[in-house]
Amino acid sequence: DGLVEGVVETEQGVSVGKTGAINGLVKATTIIVSGVLEGKVVCEKIDILATGKVLGEVVCSEMMIEAGGKFIGESRELTEGGLIVNFPEEERTKLVAQLVEKSAKKLVDLELEEKSKNDQEI
Repeated sequence: DGLVEGVVETEQGVSVGKTGAINGLVKATTIIVSGVLEGKVVCEKIDILATGKVLGEVVCSEMMIEAGGKFIGESRELTEGGLIVNFPEEERTKLVAQLVEKSAKKLVDLELEEKSKNDQEI
């Protein structure tokens, strides 16, 4: 649970809890989504549970979506032979820059919102 922005690569499984979110590039053996996963995903198997939502591009061998689960995007079958798909360095750099910009904007918006609340209380 919580928010992860950036690149997640593991030879293990990844689980996104009901209150969790990942925004970025994810490469894992198996992925279970109960929260929100947005970005590019490469895995052997992805399970989108009833409360889960996946937005973006998924490259996998097997996808399961429970009733209520949502997948909005594009999917391709994983190349036979396992997780041989790599994230190009250029794509990583571009995504990280976008995430930093997006996070900075969120912080500025939160600061402005807080300042506005404080001004109204005075």
